[in-house]
Amino acid sequence: MTELRDGLARRDLSKTDKYLLIIASHDGPITSREIKATAKNNGWRDGAASEPSPFLNKSKYTVSLPNGWALTTQGRVSLEERKVISHSGILTPVVAALEKYLLDVHDSDKSRFIEEAVQCVRNKAFRAAIVLSWVGAVYLLYNYVVSHKLKEFNAEAHRRWPKRNDAKGVDDLASFKEAEFLNILEHLKVITDAQSKELTSCLNRRNTAGHPNSHSFEEVTVGSHIHTLISIVYSTY
Repeated sequence: MTELRDGLARRDLSKTDKYLLIIASHDGPITSREIKATAKNNGWRDGAASEPSPFLNKSKYTVSLPNGWALTTQGRVSLEERKVISHSGILTPVVAALEKYLLDVHDSDKSRFIEEAVQCVRNKAFRAAIVLSWVGAVYLLYNYVVSHKLKEFNAEAHRRWPKRNDAKGVDDLASFKEAEFLNILEHLKVITDAQSKELTSCLNRRNTAGHPNSHSFEEVTVGSHIHTLISIVYSTY
């Protein structure tokens, strides 16, 4: 909090920059009400008395998400370069790609996993980033099947498991083992053989990340994992 209070006390920063600083100091999206409360609690009376939205709407460094304001990667880099905040060492290209995806998503169910994955990458919680980015990608595939391929999916599932009930929604699809689900998608040509292999590698990595073990993940591994999911799933579905 010392960095935040020192920044809010600086006279060389604009009002917009101070609001950006508050967003940068918060873990996840933050509402205008929370921004004002943070300003008040950290001694910035002018910021607490004003409405942040007009300033943030004009900034190219923020996005308005369903549950509050968030800083773009470019905004964080700008604050770091001007020494408003400390360098965070985030995976800039990966986070930038995820944030670009979020700009086009207005469904809170679809965006929540990605928002959380972004925060995990920024905080170097690499296991969680791997798991959440995978969950978000599979959720998108489930929705695609429900909207466009449900009849074909059920027909193939019945061929393989005659006693299985028809899937009617996302929760039913989630009852399939994810490896089985990917295999059916490949059979239906929703994904190619090469894409199936790439996604299976991501699934195996998710399984490793999601279970107690001594394995550690490097930034480059996390970047490759999320980049694969962006290329195959997020950019398409």
